[in-house]
Amino acid sequence: MKDTVAIYIVGIFLTLNACSQSVKKYNTNLKTKITSENTNQKDCNWCGTFEVPKDVSWRTIIPPKEEPGDKLIISGMVYFPDGKTRAKDIIVYVHHTNNKGVYPKRGNEKGNGKYHGYLRGWMKTDSNGRYEFETIRPAPYHSHDGEPAHIHYSIEGPGYPEYWLTGLWFSDDPRVTEYKKKIERSGGFSNIVTLTKDENNVLRGRRNIILQKFKD
Repeated sequence: MKDTVAIYIVGIFLTLNACSQSVKKYNTNLKTKITSENTNQKDCNWCGTFEVPKDVSWRTIIPPKEEPGDKLIISGMVYFPDGKTRAKDIIVYVHHTNNKGVYPKRGNEKGNGKYHGYLRGWMKTDSNGRYEFETIRPAPYHSHDGEPAHIHYSIEGPGYPEYWLTGLWFSDDPRVTEYKKKIERSGGFSNIVTLTKDENNVLRGRRNIILQKFKD
């Protein structure tokens, strides 16, 4: 009888231990999965700074040489909330449509590149808070509610979790007037940019940004 009881107790101990190990293993895997999703996938359709290249600079060239469209260079400064102190090491992520109003893809995109296409780029502001990107002027969506042609922006930096800004619009786009009331996050300065042409016939515009803290 004693032997039977002892065997029964040992059996219960082994079963509980196995269950404990199983739960521990499950929790570990679950934690790893959640951490992986949060840091590597950023479950949102506008995020992009989680994919920033290691060799990111304050300036980038976005389109391949053969990309059709009017050459465009956008530059600017990023400031801390006081609107005066220039902010370095801030990641600026942009993406936009091509000159036909679609997000072009090659078919091998990863992450949010599956949605944003290949016309996207990353910059990290330099010690003077500068950023600049060279690309082509995007066209508006051809099947939408009249939204102006735009360049999407999201930014992130130390103490500033990634957040989105209302896209950069062009002042000569007639759709802008209708959409002005829909500006949500201008970035401290106007998101409506006036373009000029330089001596090389390149369109140039400027968008400065003041950092703000948001929950998302």
